[in-house]
Order: sequence, then C-alpha cells, then structure tokens
Amino acid sequence: MPVQFVELSAPRIHALPPRQTVFFFPVAPVEDHGPHLPVGLDLAEARALCLRAAERLEKEMPGWVGVIMPDAPLGVESNTKQLAITVRAHVLRDWLLDACRSLKRAGFIHFACFSGHLGPKQLTAIEEAGKMLIRGWGLVPFRSPGQATLVSASSAAISKDRVRSSPFWPDETEHGGSRDTSVALRLVPQQVDQGYANLIPRRREAFFWTRAWNRVRRNVAGYWGSPADASAEAGQEILTGTVDEIFPKLRAVWEGANANQIFRSWYSILPPNKAFFKIWILACVLLIVMWFWTVMTIRGIG
Repeated sequence: MPVQFVELSAPRIHALPPRQTVFFFPVAPVEDHGPHLPVGLDLAEARALCLRAAERLEKEMPGWVGVIMPDAPLGVESNTKQLAITVRAHVLRDWLLDACRSLKRAGFIHFACFSGHLGPKQLTAIEEAGKMLIRGWGLVPFRSPGQATLVSASSAAISKDRVRSSPFWPDETEHGGSRDTSVALRLVPQQVDQGYANLIPRRREAFFWTRAWNRVRRNVAGYWGSPADASAEAGQEILTGTVDEIFPKLRAVWEGANANQIFRSWYSILPPNKAFFKIWILACVLLIVMWFWTVMTIRGIG
C-alpha cells in the first residue's frame, strides 16, 4: 500500500529500496471553481491521481514502493483570475528540483509529478525541473543508467490539438462544470454544495480574443459548463481513465525508456512558456541598447 512521506521516520525512508521506490508529487493552484466547489479541488485531484498511480505501481510491479509527497499548492496559472493563488514559474520548478535533489542524495532516482491544472506554463515548469535534474551542472540533458528522473506525468494527457487551440494560456472549454463537479463528488463529496444540481448551465465567452482580454483584465471568475450533469460515477471514470492512459507510459520510463521523449508536451517548446522568458527578453534589450551606445560613443570619439 502506498505510504505518505511525512508519516515515515528516517529509518523507514532509508530502508526503502532506492532503485524501486517512486516518489509522487501532487501540485496545483488554488482557485475559484464556482459557488459549489472547494478552491482546493485541483490539488485534491492531483493527490488522487498520485495515489492511484502508486497503487498501480505496487500492483503491477511487485517489490516496488509508491511514496506520496506532501501536497504543494503551487500553480503557475489558473483558469479564473479574480480569486486564485498562483506562484511564479521558477518557484514551482525550483521546489520540485530541490526536493528531487534532496531525495537523490539519499539514493533515490524515480520521481513523478501530477498536476491538477494542465496550463502551458504549469506543465512547462515541471518539465524544466525534470530536464535540470537530468542535466545536473551540464548544458545538455543526458540520461545515463541509474540517472535520477523527474517525470511530468500530466504532460502525457496533452494533445497537439489542445496546444494549437491555446498555446500560451489555459483556455478550458469548461471549468467547475460537469467534469470538475463529478471529480469533486467522487473525491470530496462533503465539500460540494448540494445546490450544484440547481445551478444553470453557463457558456464561456464565444470569442477567443474576448476571453483573452478578460484574462488580462483579471475579469474571469466562477464556473462555466453544466454542474447539474455531474455524478460521482462519472468522476470515478475520469480519474480511472486518466491513470489508465498515463501509467503504461510511466512504467516504460521506470523500465528504462527516455522520459523526455514520452512526457514532453508541445507547450515546453514555445519560449514564452518558459520560466525566465521575460528575463531573457530584458537581457536582449539591454544588450542591444549597450551595443547601440557603444557604437555611437566610438563614432563620437572618431
């Protein structure tokens, strides 16, 4: 049975098989999901996915152990903007990287992160942490046998069509609707306001640029979708289907496949999604200004 990291003593942690133990990290933002759902729903979903994947690990790979890390309310972006707790991309990236490096010093090498939010910058930050863990102090990611690996498990759920529809910010077709409410009814039914069945369906803004402008103005709140259509059974199917899709790919990595090829979303290829994109832009502007100033100064002296 998977164990909670914070409940283990140091001797029990050191007794875990270092090459057959996987540490699962649940991460997500805390945000508004409408009047009927808790703000921590995304984090509850991430935790549930970690637990289910760990259970599959121990069932299908005898001798392996799944360890659930503490919940981390670290989300780079959110679907709503009026009420959401988010962090800068490098905060999530560095937390994962430092945690994995700490466990790596104890001899462990297998790490997986499930995110309750699938935004472009969120997944890119997790993938960057994985690349930096493999890279170490080098410039090029290179995985050797026995090398520690952090997998952005949720990246495997992102299709190319989804990236094309909204490459730089989350643009979900529903939020707090039947899908999210179903998951909540399965995981935290006591936290769901039973008035959800009386909520009227809401549609998101029809035009892409209208939605984008509303995000810039931080004028996005509540839910869109149809909460009344939710059910706990549908929530169970969603969670089970997600793990069924992702776990075989995770197992392939633990058995030696290249994680960067399997769990690399197209989001991470786009420079604006990277943690220090704005800093790079500023650095380039400063270099251009310095070059222009140098040229003008030399011409003035001449």
